[in-house]
Amino acid sequence: MRTIVVTSTKPYTGKSGLCIALIGHFAAQGLDVGYFKPYGSMPVVEGDVTTDEDALYVNRLLPRPSGLADVCPVVRSHGLIERVLAGEDVSTDESVLASFGRCAAGRDIMIVEGPTEPAQGACVGLSALRVAELLDARILLIDRPRPTDLPEDAVWVGQLYGEALGGVVLNGIDESRLAVVRGRVTEFLESRGIPVLGVIAQDPALSAVTVAEIVAALGGTVLTASDRAGDTVESFMVGAMGQDKALRFFRRKTNKAVITGGDRADVQLAALETSTRCIVLTGNQMPGAAVMSRAEDLGVPMVLVDTDTLTAVERMEALFGRVHLHDPVKAERIRMMFERDIDLVRLATVFGLDQ
Repeated sequence: MRTIVVTSTKPYTGKSGLCIALIGHFAAQGLDVGYFKPYGSMPVVEGDVTTDEDALYVNRLLPRPSGLADVCPVVRSHGLIERVLAGEDVSTDESVLASFGRCAAGRDIMIVEGPTEPAQGACVGLSALRVAELLDARILLIDRPRPTDLPEDAVWVGQLYGEALGGVVLNGIDESRLAVVRGRVTEFLESRGIPVLGVIAQDPALSAVTVAEIVAALGGTVLTASDRAGDTVESFMVGAMGQDKALRFFRRKTNKAVITGGDRADVQLAALETSTRCIVLTGNQMPGAAVMSRAEDLGVPMVLVDTDTLTAVERMEALFGRVHLHDPVKAERIRMMFERDIDLVRLATVFGLDQ
């Protein structure tokens, strides 16, 4: 049996999506694929088991799911945080190895979802490097390089992991930078001893959220077109300029949400003249009747929130920063992109899957 630990340089790089792609790819080859997440950071309760939100979902995708209590044996709950800070012994090796053994029984390959960044899990002995050592596995690192910058995260983390690193996948690359990343950036990383196993293009559809998800994240109230809450939003823009400039600005993106003050009727009307899926009104200020009527006619939900614009933007950034995987269509799309953009032969060689 072979084990791959999938980890990332920082949050919101597509780690869980890569795990799903790996599971789908190997399962399609007829292999019995298992999944394990030793340290979870998004606690949810299912029945009488506290587990991790993504682990709960990914485990259900397996043709042969593992026992829920074993899939994610250590969860960063409030109770765990208090125990660690109180100086209690929270040794995890024994429980993690026991749970992993049960999840791995009879499998051909195990996909282990590691921490989101090098430091995560260190306080409980479950950093990515420690997990790889504990499970006798190599690491598949995923990174989303910053535009127009050097790939410093991949270099630093790659050097930190040393021989444990099998390779890196560069994810979410804007189409305008694909040629540079597949050329000069990849060559640079290879020259530093960091194997690049693939470069995956950005796909706005993967990070899209529904209007209903925006309403939930912001704690908002839908004022118009409530029947369009299922519409998908691919990006968001902030409107804080005059109407003429706003119209030109809003035409740059389609299928977007616009965040603006409830008293900015000029900006709201400009947004309604472009491809806008919803308008978020900050400051708990109701829009005028004329704007609401126009939004209702066009089928554009207007969402009233009691936060200021900065807070709304921060919450929206967090919402869009995370790919929402609990969607079979997105899961299949991620697998197709993985098989298209990853050097599958090299990946199999690096992780000993060709033997």
